[in-house]
Amino acid sequence: MKKQVIADIVFWLIAALHLYSIYAHKIDLQTWTKPLICPSLLLLLFFETGLKGKFNKLIGLGLVFGWMGDVFLMLQDAFVLGLAAFLIGHVLYIYAFLLQTKPQNLTRHKGYLLPTGLLATYGFYFFGVLKPSLGILEIPVILYIVAISAMVIFAFTRRTQTNLASFLATFFGAILFVVSDSFLAINKFVAYMPNASLLIMSTYILAQYGITLGAILHAKRKNKQLPAH
Repeated sequence: MKKQVIADIVFWLIAALHLYSIYAHKIDLQTWTKPLICPSLLLLLFFETGLKGKFNKLIGLGLVFGWMGDVFLMLQDAFVLGLAAFLIGHVLYIYAFLLQTKPQNLTRHKGYLLPTGLLATYGFYFFGVLKPSLGILEIPVILYIVAISAMVIFAFTRRTQTNLASFLATFFGAILFVVSDSFLAINKFVAYMPNASLLIMSTYILAQYGITLGAILHAKRKNKQLPAH
């Protein structure tokens, strides 16, 4: 069995165990499985791409900061550190996606204006919902909303520079990141959500997997020299 397949199986096993631990309220199992989610994806990315090229290295670094964010959010009074780690991770993803976004395409293809407008509207509205409860976190949360919105936008703009499968995996992964963080913010700052942890982590796991899978599918397209869609 190829090591790539083994790494994929290991990731899904860890993901399933973690979601089960949340559902069954097994705190000890959660503590062991959550910090393994991003490292298992990083291992899969390494086996599939060798982390060759700046794009794959940036995605790998984004997963490292995702791991740091996961760990910080498990600790008491470390929410700001977790927010900062994920913010840096999003910036790294943005940089990676920008490498696959040609400026001339932004002039020629205006399709990105629709998701940009939708994200701006959603971000403005969502910040308004959160604002009364943020206190000193107001500025960090604004920066985070801007960063994650930019990450989704630039995941969209790379669509003409890669194959369709890579674009869709990355773009939907980025959208699921917004969904996951929205669940987290509502549960923390607005009101208790039933099954919040399960919703947050299931969408988060799929988000990180989608972004990682997008990088892998792009690398496979380059290796096979398939035409871009």
